[in-house]
Amino acid sequence: MNEHDIKLRKLDHIFITLSKRVEEGESLLDEVALIHQSLPELDFTEVSTESLLLGKKLSAPLIVTGMTGGHPLGGEINAILAEVAEEKKIAIGVGSQRAGLLNSSLSWTYRVVRDRAPSVPVIGNLGAQQLLQDDFIELAEKAVEMIEADALAIHLNPAQEVFQPEGDPHYKGIFNRLSILVEKLGVPIIVKETGNGISMETALLLKKSGVKIIDVGGLGGTSWVKVEMYRAKRNRDTLRAIASKSFVNWGIPTALSVLEVKTAYPEATVICSGGVRTGLDIARCIALGADYSGMALPFLKAAVKGKSALQELIDKIIYELKVALFLTGSRNIKDLRTKKPVLGPRITTWINQRNLKYPGDKAHEQ
Repeated sequence: MNEHDIKLRKLDHIFITLSKRVEEGESLLDEVALIHQSLPELDFTEVSTESLLLGKKLSAPLIVTGMTGGHPLGGEINAILAEVAEEKKIAIGVGSQRAGLLNSSLSWTYRVVRDRAPSVPVIGNLGAQQLLQDDFIELAEKAVEMIEADALAIHLNPAQEVFQPEGDPHYKGIFNRLSILVEKLGVPIIVKETGNGISMETALLLKKSGVKIIDVGGLGGTSWVKVEMYRAKRNRDTLRAIASKSFVNWGIPTALSVLEVKTAYPEATVICSGGVRTGLDIARCIALGADYSGMALPFLKAAVKGKSALQELIDKIIYELKVALFLTGSRNIKDLRTKKPVLGPRITTWINQRNLKYPGDKAHEQ
């Protein structure tokens, strides 16, 4: 695929996610009930949502996960996202940097994130298929250099690639290349799914590869299969348009994916994303064993309305998280990890059938 086609695809993705109903499935975070404490024995002013990621202090364990770049509109959106991330002291990622690597004139659409967010963690992004290229280490280094990234996300999206008209569903050999990259690259690698979740089996492979940070990217948020369904319909690709309907709900719900990863790889640092929409959802993720939470679509929708809309949304989310801490008697994020929630029937059924361990029995140190 040439750089022009990638640029148009980036624009497609922005318009479809903003104009169509693309959220599918259930994250099952609503089946995670935190226990209310009427006598929390602390003042609300004492509660802290602060966290630490990649050696940098955050106001909350929250990441604007990678969305866009590679098109001037994506660059404008990234500028707004980054300015607010810097102001609110939360981490931020960029979308796949392939377009910027193919065409240096588009690199500013990614670089703007570091320029506008100089003090918070910035996460680069490459597709797993890029690791199959002969110069994959050099590509990764250039992606990191482009935005002075604190970490590089390698995204896994086999379900999207299968249904993408110009998709690249080649995954054979990626594990070995990933293992090499972990050893050679000068910054941490984050492996992230894009909406279909990470299983125990995949988590075990990632553990063997040396990856230490996993973003589960579970079912319950944006369905990239559905995004590609809309594109296939428009392109009159009848086969993909029809077949994709059967898979718009495919994947592991976010709450379950956190448990899958923590069972297989308890020492991993886990980012909980996929249908996370409120500060209460973030608290639920942490109680399940996650270290951080990520959101994308809500921030994109707010950013296109303007900087103030995004500021208000982030303020609301962090306030909700603080309230959840207070009402569970948790002084900080570490305290919340010691609070064992009550889990709903669909989660407990999955735990029993998959023989998952429940990480809430032991606090997971950050």
